[in-house]
Amino acid sequence: MRRKALALLVAATLWTSPSVGGQKPNSAEPRRISLHEAVELALKHNHDVRLAGFSVDEKQHAKEAEKSSYFPSIHNDSNFARVTDTQLIEIKNGSLGTVSGTPIPAENSIINQGGRNLTTSGTQITQPLTSLLKIRRANDIAQAEVEVSRAKAQLTSNDVALAVHEVYYAVLIAQAHRSATEAKIQAAQDLESERIQQVKFGASLEQESIESRAQLLQAKQELLATDFQLADLKLKLNDLMGLPLTTVLDLDPVISESQETCPLEECVRTATASHPEILEARAEVEKAKAAVRLAKTDIWVPDVDAFGRYSYQNNVPFLARNFGTFGIHLGYELFDGGRKREVKREHEAQLAQAKENLARLTDEVELAIHSAYNKLERTQQMLKVSEEVVALRSESNRVVQQELLRGAALKSQAAMATAQEYDAKTLLLQSQLDYSQAHDEFIHAMGVAPE
Repeated sequence: MRRKALALLVAATLWTSPSVGGQKPNSAEPRRISLHEAVELALKHNHDVRLAGFSVDEKQHAKEAEKSSYFPSIHNDSNFARVTDTQLIEIKNGSLGTVSGTPIPAENSIINQGGRNLTTSGTQITQPLTSLLKIRRANDIAQAEVEVSRAKAQLTSNDVALAVHEVYYAVLIAQAHRSATEAKIQAAQDLESERIQQVKFGASLEQESIESRAQLLQAKQELLATDFQLADLKLKLNDLMGLPLTTVLDLDPVISESQETCPLEECVRTATASHPEILEARAEVEKAKAAVRLAKTDIWVPDVDAFGRYSYQNNVPFLARNFGTFGIHLGYELFDGGRKREVKREHEAQLAQAKENLARLTDEVELAIHSAYNKLERTQQMLKVSEEVVALRSESNRVVQQELLRGAALKSQAAMATAQEYDAKTLLLQSQLDYSQAHDEFIHAMGVAPE
């Protein structure tokens, strides 16, 4: 019921007020848009949201690249070389013995080993063994980075949605304030006309006429300031939604019904379990843990790989043209000057920082929820007071209008009573939207995007 009253209030404030000093009509057809549509457009087209989504894609592909290290790799090496000279072998006459008095060989022989143009090609498949432990740690780090990017993307979406709500509400308030200011201008014009007539007949001092003129100019100045504010707010709203800045907007004043909030302690537990900032901090802790495990593995575990190779050669001496090679490769760094141990200590320090940051963010989220909850209660109380003020101003305006019909009140007095009623409705609208904004901030503090 309260939200329905809000819609009627906004409609009455925006479209039934006097049209004095209004803005020039825009030739472009205004785009009608609701708050829910504005949020959807922002989450789809806002630059910050899109950048956060691209970052998630980047980290996901990086994780898949790390995952590919589990599988064996197949690599080919091919070479062509030309040597300046080759090795010659001389076999002298009879050096291999004699048969029936005939020396072998019968004469000195020179054998050329290979050729000057050498060709080699080998294809090898390698499967890491102990390196799988390191690959697993690297995959854990990559997975943690994916979770960090997702949490950041969700937090960005929440921030953008909240910003859309804030600007949307600000535009509605400014529009209502503009209508109330127009009513003030109408009342000031009526008062100025009456004072001019009263001065002519000597029933009023010229100073009073000057004062009424000053009030009229102040009201017009306030209207200009409101127009400037509206223009800036609509530009900002277009930018948030990813629309062209020149798009003319017609905002739907109907605000969706807010859901009831959960009990405070339950909200705190829910937020500490699922808030994007806390999820990001937890992912950073897991990333730091995986980095520490990787550093420890790098210190103690040697690199052991199993490999198989098929080779082809041409003109290389003492090698078959086609042959295979199978074996195990082991590599271990015996001395590195303490680098690996210091890297481990560096990651341990990063892990300590990540844990402390998680504790800090948990406290900050709990504080934000308590603050938002208190603001929600205060704005609800302010809303009740504003509703009472509107009721009183409406009754006062009704009485003055009746007196005007009987000739017991001046036209300026009736216009001023109408302006005061519009001003009270504007304040009620602001109180209602402040309450809605407080509810949105409470939802945002829990780590959920306002709808």
